Order: sequence, then C-alpha cells, then structure tokens
Amino acid sequence: MALSSLAQCGLEMGSELANNTVQSSWKHLKSRAGYLLHYKEKVEKLKERFEHLKNVRNDINRSVETANRGGEVIKDVVTAWLKKVNELETEVVNMEKEVEQNKRCLKGCSPNCRWRYQLGKEATKKKAVVEGLLEEGNFESVSQLPPPPTIESMPVGDFMAFSSTRIAMDNVMNAIEDENKHLIGIYGMGGVGKTTLMEEIGRRLKKDKKFDAVVKVVVSQNPNIEQIRRDIAEELGMTLWGSGESAARALAARLGKEKKIAIMLDDIWARLELKDIGIPFRDDHKGCKILLTSRKSEVCDLMETDVSVLVDVLSEEDSWDLFKSKAGKVVETSDVEPVAKKVAKECGGLPLAIVVVGRALRGFKERSVWDDALLQLQQSTPANLEGVEEQLYKSLELSYKQLKTDEMKVLFLYCCLFREDYDISEDELTRYAVGEGLLKGVYALEDVRSRVHFLVEKLKASCLLLTSDKMGCVKLHDVVRDVAVYIASKDDNHFFVKAGLGVRDWPEGENWEACKRISLMNNDLQALPDRPNCPRVATLLLNINPITTGIPSNFFQRMAALKVLDLSDTDIESLPLSLAHLTNLVTLRLDRCQKLQDITMVEKLKKLEILGLQKCRVSVLPEEIGTLVNLKLLDISNCSALRIPPNLISKLSRLEELYMIGCNANKDLLAEIAFLKRLVRLHVYVRDAKNFSQDSLPVNAWENLSHFIVYNEFDWFSLASLHRRNFYLKGVSNSLNWAKVLLGKTEDLILDDWQWDIVNLVKLDEQNGFADLKKLRITRCHRIVCLLDTTKVAPSNAYRDLEIINLWNLENLNRICQGPLPALSFGKVRILDIMRCKKLNNIFPSDLLQRVHCCLEELAVKECDEPQVVFNFEGLQQGSIMLPNLSKLTLQLLPNLTTIWTGVVSQGSLQKLSTLEVFSCNKLAYMFSRQSDTGHQRLLPSGTFMNLKELKISRCRGLSSLFLPSIVHELRRLERLELKDNEAMEKIVAEENGVRLEKGAFPLLKDLLLINLSKLSSFYGGESAAIFLDWPSLKYIKLGGCPNLKRLPIGPESATKLKKVHVAGDDDIEWFQNL
Repeated sequence: MALSSLAQCGLEMGSELANNTVQSSWKHLKSRAGYLLHYKEKVEKLKERFEHLKNVRNDINRSVETANRGGEVIKDVVTAWLKKVNELETEVVNMEKEVEQNKRCLKGCSPNCRWRYQLGKEATKKKAVVEGLLEEGNFESVSQLPPPPTIESMPVGDFMAFSSTRIAMDNVMNAIEDENKHLIGIYGMGGVGKTTLMEEIGRRLKKDKKFDAVVKVVVSQNPNIEQIRRDIAEELGMTLWGSGESAARALAARLGKEKKIAIMLDDIWARLELKDIGIPFRDDHKGCKILLTSRKSEVCDLMETDVSVLVDVLSEEDSWDLFKSKAGKVVETSDVEPVAKKVAKECGGLPLAIVVVGRALRGFKERSVWDDALLQLQQSTPANLEGVEEQLYKSLELSYKQLKTDEMKVLFLYCCLFREDYDISEDELTRYAVGEGLLKGVYALEDVRSRVHFLVEKLKASCLLLTSDKMGCVKLHDVVRDVAVYIASKDDNHFFVKAGLGVRDWPEGENWEACKRISLMNNDLQALPDRPNCPRVATLLLNINPITTGIPSNFFQRMAALKVLDLSDTDIESLPLSLAHLTNLVTLRLDRCQKLQDITMVEKLKKLEILGLQKCRVSVLPEEIGTLVNLKLLDISNCSALRIPPNLISKLSRLEELYMIGCNANKDLLAEIAFLKRLVRLHVYVRDAKNFSQDSLPVNAWENLSHFIVYNEFDWFSLASLHRRNFYLKGVSNSLNWAKVLLGKTEDLILDDWQWDIVNLVKLDEQNGFADLKKLRITRCHRIVCLLDTTKVAPSNAYRDLEIINLWNLENLNRICQGPLPALSFGKVRILDIMRCKKLNNIFPSDLLQRVHCCLEELAVKECDEPQVVFNFEGLQQGSIMLPNLSKLTLQLLPNLTTIWTGVVSQGSLQKLSTLEVFSCNKLAYMFSRQSDTGHQRLLPSGTFMNLKELKISRCRGLSSLFLPSIVHELRRLERLELKDNEAMEKIVAEENGVRLEKGAFPLLKDLLLINLSKLSSFYGGESAAIFLDWPSLKYIKLGGCPNLKRLPIGPESATKLKKVHVAGDDDIEWFQNL
C-alpha cells in the first residue's frame, strides 16, 4: 500500500514536471518566434521610443548649454548619461542602415530567416536600453554651482617679479617659515598689487606642498561673518550648517584637522575677530598661518599681526618694463618713446595705474595722442583715457570714502592744493587749518598741531600720504594726488587746482562763483584780473608766482568769505586797498616777499590769527600790528633788518607762537616776550645774550612755554632738530639769571666757551638737576670739573633723561660724577663722546659703568692723555652681561692706553659691537688676547665679537699681532678689515695651541686693507706654504708698504668675487708681482 501510494505520488510529480517544462519551452519558443515573425514591428517600436529619447536628450543638452554659460558645473551623472545616449544613437543608426541594405539585397529572393531573427532580437534589447535611459534621464537638475576657485586655478594676471614685489615676497615667505609668526599682514596703497602678491604666494605654497590646505577669501569693507565662514568651509569641501557660535565651533574643529593650513584674508578694512569666525591660531592651532591684506597699516596693528610687510611702488626701471608690456611695442619707437617714458613716470610706480594707462594707450602710434595723454595726466583730468576713471580712480577713491571722519577727508583733499612732489609740512597744514577752521573743537594752536599730526599719521597709515625725506613733511603719491584732485573737483567740494603747471595767465571761463578753494601756486603768473567774482572762496593760494604787475587795487573786493591767503614768494611791492574787504581773513602769509616794504594795510584784518612775514624786507614792524588782538602766531624769522618798536609785542596778549629766527631780540624785547602768558612756542636769536644783565626775571616768566629754541650764534638754529626745548649759548661770562627757567626746561643744551666760575655743571639748575635734559654738549668751558657733584646737596633725579653727552675741550674735567651716584642719574645714556679732556683719568668708575652699560650704544674717546683702560669690569656684579647694546667704539690718540678692557665678564657681553676703530694708541699691546708664559690668552669670552662688521686699527705701534684663530672663527660677520701704519705688527693672526685657522675664515669679508705694516711677514703665524683661505665675499684689496710680506693666503681658486686690487705706491708694484 505504501509502495503504491509512493509510486502514484511519483507519477503525479513527473506529470507536473513534464507539464512545466513544456510550458517553459513554449514561452521561450514563442519569444524566439516573435523575433522572427514580428521583427519589423520591433524595429519600428525601437525607432519610435528612440525618437522620444532623442527629444529628451536635446532638452537636456540645451539645459547643459545654459548651465555652462552661467559658469555652473555639469553633474557627472548627466555627462555619463549623454555619452550613453550618443553611443546608442550610433548603434541604432547602424541598424537602420543595415535594414535598408538588406531590403535591397533581398528583392526577388527568399527571405533570410536567420537575419530577421537576429534583427528582431537586437531591436528588442535596444528598446529595453532606451526605456532604461528614459527612466534614468529624469534629472531634477543637470548642474550645480561651482566651488570657489582654488589658489592654483586662479589666473596669474599681472604678477611680475619686480624688485619691490620680490622684497615683499621674501619678507612674507620668511615670516611664513618662522614658526613664531602666525599672523602676517601685507599692506600698501590701493592698486599696488597686494592681492596679486598674496595669490602668487598661495600658488607657491600649493606647488611646494608646504601646507595641507591653502584657503583664500575676500573680506571687503563690509564684512559678512557668516559668508566668510561659508567661503572657508566650501574651500575645504565642508557643508557648514547653522550659524553663530555653533557654526564657528564647527569650522574651528574642521580647521583643526589640518596639520598645516594657510588662510588668506584679502581686503580687510577694520579689525576682524578671527575667533568669532572660527579661525583658530597661535596657541589654539600652531599650524595655522593667517595672511591678510589691507590698504591701512593701522589695520595690521589692530589685528595684532606678528609682522607687517609693506608692498611698495615699483622703481622707475621696473615701471617702464611693466608699462611696455601693457602698451605694446609702439612705445619703443623713436618718436613715441620719450613721451611714453614721461607717461609711465606719471603713474608713479603704481602697478594698477601703469596697467590701466598702458592698456588705454596700446596701439596708438601718433605722437600727438601720447602728448595729449601726458597733458591729461599732468593736469589730473584723464577723462579721455579709457578705463582710468572707472578702474583706477574709482578704486583709489574707495580708500578716501573709507576714511572715518570728515576731518581726515578734508585734510587729505587739502593736500592736493600743493603741487606734485611737494614736501607738505605739518606746519603749513596747521597754519592753513587754523585759517579755515577745518578742525572742530580745537582752538589752541598746540592742540591744532597735535590734531593735524594725528590725522596725518592716520592718512599715512591708510597709505594715502607718504613719509617725506624732509623732516616734519609728507608727500602725496602722484596718482593719489590726481585722484584727490578728481574728488576735490566734483560734487560739493569745488576745488580749483592748477598748481605747478606753468600757468602764465589767470584761467578764463571757470565757474569762480562756485569755487571754495583755489590753488594756482608754483606757476608763472605775471598778472591778476581786476575783480574776480569769488564770493565763496575760503582758501586762495597764489604763492610762488612772479605777479610782476602787482595785485590790482580791487582784486579782493568780491572775496568776502576768504579765510586763508598765501602770497609768499611773489614779487609784489604793496598790498592793495581791497585787502580791507577781507574781514574774515584768519591766515595771511607774506613770507619771502622781498620787494614788499609796507604792510600797514594788515591792521584792517581784525580777525587775523596767523601772520607770516619770513624774510621780508620790512624795516619796521608797524605799530598798527598791535591792534591785531586775535593774533596767535607771528613769524618774522630772518627779517634781519627789522626793528620792533618797544611795547608792541606785549600788546599781542593772545600770541601763542612767536618765530624770530635770525631776528635779534635785545634784553628789553626778551622781557616783553617772557610775559606773554599764552606763549607756547618761541624761536629767538639773542645775539647779545652774553651782555645781558644779571637781573632775574620773575618766577612766572615763560610759564606756559613748552617749545623753544634760544640761541646766540647766528647759524646755530640749524642744530635744533629732534627736541622740543633747545638752549644754545656761547661766550657767556656772567650768570644766567634771566634764563634759569629756560635752563630748567631744556632738553637740548649747548654751552660753548663760558668764562665764569662754575665747576659743577648741575649748579646751573639746582632745583631740577637738568632732569629733563636729553642731549648735552659742553665745549671749551675750562673751569668745569664735573657734571655732577654729590658730595654736597644734589637733586636725586639729576640727569635722569640724559641720552647724549658730548664733552669737548674741557681742560679741568676730571670726573663725570663726583661722589655717590644718585639712583636715577645717567641711566639712559646712549651716546658718550669725550675729546681733549686732559685730566679725565677714569672714564667709567665702577658705579658709573654699572649704571650706563645697559643703554650705552656708542662710545668715542679721543685725544685724552690720562686713561689707561676704557672698561674696567673688576668689582662689578658677577654673572652680569655687560654692554649688551654697545654697537660702536672709537678710541683715538690715547697715549697711555694699555688695554681696552680688563676684568672678567660673562658670556654674552658686548655681542652687538659692530664697529671698532682704534687710532694712535701706542701703548696698546693687545686687543683681543694677551701673551702669557703659556701662550696667548683671550681677554673676553667666546662669542663676544660675533657681530663685528668693521675693524680699523691705525698707528698703534705696540701691536705685534691682532687675532687668535679661535677669535677669527667668531668673526663670521666681519666685512671690512683695515690695518694702517702699525709698525710693530708682524702677523695678523697669531699661533694658538690646539687651534688652526680654518679655510672658511672671514666668510663675509669684502674689503681688506693692509697699508704701511713694515714688519708684517705673514698673514697667519701658523701657516704652511700651502694654506689658502676661501675668501668667498672678498671684493677689494688695498696693499702697500709691507716689504716683508712674502705671501697672502689667497690661492688660484680663492676670492671668486674679487673685483679690484689696489697697490698703494709705484715701489709696491714689483713687490706685489712677487707675492
């Protein structure tokens, strides 16, 4: 039973399997038969669906083209899909061609069943591919926004490695390589190439693979912190979610994953809080270097950069090279080149200006076009030069617009009134600013000067003003001045500026009624119009013009608003009656009007505060000047023949500044001046001071005087430079009771040829002890014994601020300080110069040396008979580094000097010494080492002379040798060695036990002079015949008067940079040839 059931089940299963097999085979057979029987239908369906696919593809292609034009990036999946469709199209086209070909071949023949079968099958497969592509091609978008450009992908642009850019590049790269520098500022005026330089640095960092990532973002004048964060994140391939502190933390965490990263922040205008952005640096991320660019050096200060690098303008040569590259070969033609060079020079080395102007003139071959372009640039009106206004002027105008106060803006524009390349003094700006009332809330002249100085420094920090080589002056870059004129001439500024252009006639056709400030200074104006209508003009500058015909009587009649008038350096002989109409005039300058003799008309100007009469030939200062009760500044300097009536100056009770350089003040006039209670600044020549009476002035004399130059030698005024309070007297034979208040305030004091009894200089200022004195020069005051005697009562702060001391020709000076040294005295002395002080024995007693050694930078001791040693370190505190800042030491004609230094000093002492000069010290037997029974011994520890650059030894007859090899090996920076007239010198480098002179000695020596060393037999006492030094930097040798010298250690491969060998005399030529 069981077996039969099993058998039955087996039969049923077999029947079912057979049935399934048949069904499967039938379906397969039916499908295959369909390829054969319905091949035409399958091909038509393929063509139909493929046409639809092509339409979809065409739509997508149009979207791709639109995205490309918009600078977007096409998605990879879209690109791959289009490639597949294009490949399928080729296959379908080929199939259609095959169908057509077979139709022609089969006409009248039996059908090819195999071919039809294959065709139907292939069409079915391709239709399935089409359906799949249609499904895949349903893209939401075909593109995406591009990532920010990486540094290496940015165009090189106009970067060219000129000298100024190389210097800036080197400074930045050195800072990047310094592990202690993390925040690096790059600053310079607009258009100088800061961004271009930064991008070039970024490319180099990328190329050298010194950083894992280099990121650059633009900050601009209105920074968006969130956008800056996003830009940094995108460059790192990071999607930044959120905002505020959470986003900053996320960005900081991402930046922290980069071991070394450089972040470049371009175009910063104000302080940016890096931590608020999420940029970790310094201790938070030592591998993060931050570079920033700004037009303002003060932004670098506000950002607390570790180093700030100036990108300077190009040299004239580099400017021409850049200009040629932009303007084309036409500039090298003989006709155009001369004027083209002038055009390039007008660009002032500013790369942006050179590029814009060069491109604007590219291709123009006519000389006339270039001449006109030059004229436009000179007149600051290049309206017809394409791109100059839009690309150059607008760019630089942005710096002006970013100035934070109206005072800064108006002072900057005021600077364009001066001619090109003019040294604009802060004093001139002050006198004009007072006149116009440019500065609000400041009334005293000293406050105005301080404000002007502050604003000038701000403008310099913004790279809108440049430091001049002339002290107290600034300059405008030529292009920046052009932009200032451009700004000043538009909107509501109403400047008219034609300064320094050679103008001969008063300009016609101008809208004078609207003008507020007119500058025609530094021209060739011969005549002025009769009555110009200038009702709004506040400043009129006509200085440095001939004006040979004089000023018409009615010239000022329609200038009622005029506040500043400058007629300096003109040939006018009189002042016109219409001057009386200038009832609002505050500043009048008539300096150097040498034909002007009568200035009585000035009395009409009751609001006048500034009156300049420098070097005028006015014989008498009119009594009427005394009615100018508002006068704050009177300048009568170099009016050598001027007579000042008694009691006139005392009437000017509001006078704050009085300048009488080269204009003698007698004792009565000086007494008048002393009682001007508001007087703050005084420059006065007191020719007869040595005859002034001994009467004292009251205690309240000079009570507000803070700046003065008082002198009695006509040409000594020029000695005053850095200090505010200067007092110079010569030939005085009585006490200075009249000047005691001035002496107590003095910062720079010169006393020459005094004959009266004073042995202790501090007695001149017993109350203050010259505590404010910074510079002292005493000459031929033969009764002076010391500067300070503390054996009696002396101020505890005597000579507290003294920095420079010159003691010359003082026959009885035997000590600088007699008695215990007060705690605050002489602690700031930087320069000490002693000459012909015959009784001075001990230059530096131990207490004085201990006091001055830290600050002392220069010491000169000349023609003094007594000193045997200069620095005696014995008895000083052990372990102290001595004279750490001494850089120059000069010793001359010291007949009893036996050693320069004695005693033990610590290693590290004297390490800034760069110049050592010793002349005519005949008892000096050693300098660097001393001969002993065991050989030569060093006088100072190793490393002492590591920074010595210049060594000159002359007429020292006791020196038989100079160096030891171990000392020579320290002279790694020595550049000049000059030995002259040292009669006893037998060798320059002596033998030293266990140390031989190395071939690489004197690696930086450029100049070697050996003159009149009659006993010199060898350069190195331990040398063999074969030794040669490398002398890698040697350029110049001068030899002569060394008859016993048989050879120099210079071989055929030595001194590869040697350019000149100078043999001193004719007799030395044969000797030199035998060396």
